[in-house]
Amino acid sequence: MSYRFSEFGLEAIDQKPLVSFITVTYKMPHFVRHLLRGLADAMPVFPFEFFLVDNGSEDETVNWVRERFPWVQVIASSRNLGLSAANNLALKQAQGEYIMHLNPDLTIFPGELEKWIAWMQTHPEIGISGPRLLNPDGTDQDSCYRFPRLWIPIYRRTIFGRTPWGKRAVHHYLMKDMDREKEQDVDWVLGAAMCMRHELVKKIGGFDERFFLYFEDTDLCRQAWKNGSRVSYTPAAKFSHYHRRESGTKHVWEVFKNPVTRIHIRSAVKYFLKYRGEDNPRRVNLLIK
Repeated sequence: MSYRFSEFGLEAIDQKPLVSFITVTYKMPHFVRHLLRGLADAMPVFPFEFFLVDNGSEDETVNWVRERFPWVQVIASSRNLGLSAANNLALKQAQGEYIMHLNPDLTIFPGELEKWIAWMQTHPEIGISGPRLLNPDGTDQDSCYRFPRLWIPIYRRTIFGRTPWGKRAVHHYLMKDMDREKEQDVDWVLGAAMCMRHELVKKIGGFDERFFLYFEDTDLCRQAWKNGSRVSYTPAAKFSHYHRRESGTKHVWEVFKNPVTRIHIRSAVKYFLKYRGEDNPRRVNLLIK
């Protein structure tokens, strides 16, 4: 069963969903409320299902969502499984042609979901896409990137990032040179808002659960390129994202005080070990074609 908004409001329909929404939350009840209310206000006209995976928040999220939004399929974990494993719980049940991952801290504007799906339907060669993400003040947010080299995490967390060569490397990684008015292929897109073809995700095998938090989106996009599919940025749809870089540090010694930073570093180590010695799959993909 799926749901669809019509002139009569929300209705349950006996039809396979076109889109399976997946949101993973951990102790973010206010953001979850904002996201779900925003989606209800946007009233998407296509058949959809919505999975909310609560990663052991131990707050009012689960009961509140079940009471206020009965169209949301809540998957309540008794512990924090991490982002990849939580996503995979929902993927096992998802039936949609498209999997759309939405972070709780997104603001959905009416009509944007339809624009995004329409764009995917007219670009069958694209396996994963990311929309235009805006900061709350309306400025563009970094949402797509080049695959990181080993020194990028070092530049971003140490004084070396303030050097001329460090700044150039980070700007290159963040694609500061891109025209955000134009659709274009990219190495990877931020998982905060990511639309994926279900068949591709199944072929890849879902999210790699070695990545508890961070680099799971980088890894998934890399796997898409390795499987002959393209990853692209599209400004056809836009959303506002209240991005909090919880792993951010100003000084090296803060790593020892910030557990999220340590998780980020562990994920980086796993990522670089996993792809040690491999060429950029996007370049390889294009060379083969």
